[in-house]
Amino acid sequence: MMLMVSVQNLEEAKESVAGGADIVDVKNLKEMVIGSNFPPVIREVRQAFPKHIHVSVTLGVVPNQAGTVSLAVYGAGALGATSVKVGFIQSDYPTALRILRESRRALEGFDTKLIAATFADSHLYHGIDPKLVVKLARESRSDGMLIDTLVKDGRNLFDFLDEVTLKSLVMEGKELGMSTALSGALQISNLNQLVRINPDIVGVRGAVCTRGDREAGAVHSEAVAHLKDELRQRLTGQIDAFEGSLPIPTTLPA
Repeated sequence: MMLMVSVQNLEEAKESVAGGADIVDVKNLKEMVIGSNFPPVIREVRQAFPKHIHVSVTLGVVPNQAGTVSLAVYGAGALGATSVKVGFIQSDYPTALRILRESRRALEGFDTKLIAATFADSHLYHGIDPKLVVKLARESRSDGMLIDTLVKDGRNLFDFLDEVTLKSLVMEGKELGMSTALSGALQISNLNQLVRINPDIVGVRGAVCTRGDREAGAVHSEAVAHLKDELRQRLTGQIDAFEGSLPIPTTLPA
């Protein structure tokens, strides 16, 4: 299981990597809650680290314009991003599918992976049902899927989707050979659930920021290292993530 830390600049990226992050996810919190950062920032971060440190790019919530989005995706590929995440806030399934398919075409010739993203709280924004994320990724030939949240009001991923549902989606994605990622205001207190669900990637920001503030605070290497160690202890069995938990079905009830 890889740890992904959201960063806004090179300084935060360096703190993340120093703390043991496997992936730095470049975004811009000043544009909506998860906007796109500027090409020079992405280039600077990518050039600062060897290839084994993954540098992903978040496009945040994209407009319903396939040309505009595919051009932005192409830019992420040209900048050498390891992956680019495309998410939708107010869109329907056919529109999102068309945008992702055009994004797939835009990445031809690049090593950059395309990640289809939905939001667990999308019902608050008349968005796409997050439980369609695997279907969306498969039909668009995306390389992976992400479920995140948009609201930053104290609620997190598990306030909108339960462990059983998330486990089922992650298992379905893995069986299809795609990478699976979960994010959305996750904290150390959620690590037991996350280990039981077993996504390939866990994404955080507030949990590794000074004062726990994802916007006013900054990513700190010691906080990253602490969370990474807590995750390691659960993955190695030093802390039993399954103690006292009920067995989780691997498929959703009909």
